[in-house]
Amino acid sequence: MTFIHMHSIHLTLLAGLSLAVASSACSGNSTSGTGSSSGGSAVGGASVAGGGGATSAGGKRTTGGSPVSEAGTGAAGGSIQPSGGSTNPAETSGAGGDTSSGGSTSPGGSQATGGAPGGSPATGGIAATAGRTGGTTATGGAAAGTTTAGGAAAGTTEAGGSTAAGGATATGGKTTTGGSRTTGGTTASGGTPTGGAAGAVGAVASFHCVNWADNRDNFVDGHLLMSGITSDTDTYEGVTTKANIVVSAFVDLVKANSFRMPINEPTALDPWWNSYKAAIDAGIAKGMKVIIGFWAKDKGIGKPVDNTRWYSMWKVVIDAYVTNPLVFYDIHNEPHGFTAQQWITQVNGWLAQFPNVPRQQIIVAGSGWDDNVGNVANSWPDLMMEIHNYANNGPTTTAGWKSNLLNRLGNAVSRTIVGEWAGQLNGDFTTGIEGNADKSFIVGTANTIYDNKMGSCWWAGAFAPSGGTSGSSLLVQKGTGDTMTFTVQGQAALTYIQHSWGLN
Repeated sequence: MTFIHMHSIHLTLLAGLSLAVASSACSGNSTSGTGSSSGGSAVGGASVAGGGGATSAGGKRTTGGSPVSEAGTGAAGGSIQPSGGSTNPAETSGAGGDTSSGGSTSPGGSQATGGAPGGSPATGGIAATAGRTGGTTATGGAAAGTTTAGGAAAGTTEAGGSTAAGGATATGGKTTTGGSRTTGGTTASGGTPTGGAAGAVGAVASFHCVNWADNRDNFVDGHLLMSGITSDTDTYEGVTTKANIVVSAFVDLVKANSFRMPINEPTALDPWWNSYKAAIDAGIAKGMKVIIGFWAKDKGIGKPVDNTRWYSMWKVVIDAYVTNPLVFYDIHNEPHGFTAQQWITQVNGWLAQFPNVPRQQIIVAGSGWDDNVGNVANSWPDLMMEIHNYANNGPTTTAGWKSNLLNRLGNAVSRTIVGEWAGQLNGDFTTGIEGNADKSFIVGTANTIYDNKMGSCWWAGAFAPSGGTSGSSLLVQKGTGDTMTFTVQGQAALTYIQHSWGLN
């Protein structure tokens, strides 16, 4: 439902923080309307991981980890919406998979069917859906003690349930446990990570995220320099110092637990990478989730100039961070240089090129300017999707913005991150919301994200084009280098952004 849930919270406007409004920043805010704490806490409380999937006789798995119908990340007992908002009852997924009879042997000691590979990977299984699906399973005949990958999160145990001997034969061909599962496929503590918040590290609703952008915008033909980092001759230690100041502002002032940042070919393939990655490491050190997204060198291109070089870039990034569950891979920002079918082909090529990347850490843009998820999402039913949403040239009511966003998501609402959304932050949010494009956009989009337990990544957390500030940048920078400081712009609007994260 539309959340003018917060409007009766008489928001105290910090007029002193309102700054001159510069142009609305965004990578790709086209006229078509485009625009954790660590450990993976999600908005709305714990959800139980879906059933690990029943095993049939002999250890052969059925569709192991099939998605539970839209269970997902429920509010923990109904997180209270602001201003007396109604509570949402907690949602849990289906029960863990029970096991049928173990793999008995045929007369004469022949092996039962328990050794057959069972349980092809489910189309769910993505940790990103906050335990909505039961988790991908390894082949049913896995060796004793192997564990599946399904929805593992920091702090969870037995993600999807470890298999026992799984149809392995003992002496004489007799199967041991017939592939029975130790815990019935359920995760310990209902699949909640350490700290008791909902979902796994990749759960979309757990992304309380801002974009950290290059002040030139991220479409740069050369080395990227994110806001606050001014020289590509800086050392790893120098970038670390500056990145710590920015990241601390994200955490302390904005209450974000994640940030999204750009990568391009020169940044990854030149020696600058050795220093640039200090920004990623600074986020990881604070337990933040870091989304690394590719930006084409020119906004008008919308695709890599050279696929071979693009793959080489991604290999450098993936080789550095593939074992870290806090790093996520946004394959391509606003891929408008492809048709929808070409974009599907491009993504499939990337997935084939990097099969070692955990699928729960992959994010796929919608087609065009990242503005249509529904027409491509069914190609990857187990991956997180991303859409962009901007206040320009759109509706002027909160209900209109809700329809505008949901209509572009198809059936992928529950696994979509709004990877960029932006309007002007300054203004009075106690009156005049309906009929005002920026106010109705911020309120309507925040409510829609919250109500549908989507991910939220505001454009931008830190962005100061032309040495000034952007009307959509949450942080205003003062000073440079090791002594720079940040203040919040648009505290009233930030309250709504935080509502999209489930913080109020």
